[in-house]
Amino acid sequence: MFRKSPEKRADEEAMQAQVDRLKALSPEALALEIMPTLGSDELKKRITGVRVQDVCTATLGGFKSSLAVNTGVLLLPVKEALQRLEHANLIMQMANGIDQSTKWRITTTGEQALSDGSVAAKLGQPAS
Repeated sequence: MFRKSPEKRADEEAMQAQVDRLKALSPEALALEIMPTLGSDELKKRITGVRVQDVCTATLGGFKSSLAVNTGVLLLPVKEALQRLEHANLIMQMANGIDQSTKWRITTTGEQALSDGSVAAKLGQPAS
């Protein structure tokens, strides 16, 4: 009935490849990937923090949403990466009493680490 355009199909394939790549990373490597997202002006302006889903969406920012690509498979790996960042004092959890969700926000230490390029060292990872 309905056929996807070659451009739409290519976008979905690229998004799936990115989801697969991120999912295959170690928690520490994924933490390095999502840290700049957490330090972005877009997410920092949300004073009460951002949900895990927001981090996933922002990390995949160059891709348009597609029902053909299951980004939900990133939720657990991203949660684990967020935990690594929290243990390194680069982000903090922000409990939200309104909807009972956990939200995350970059810390001053995290902003400094992004600025001086020391995020990998703070996570005990070799600099890339």
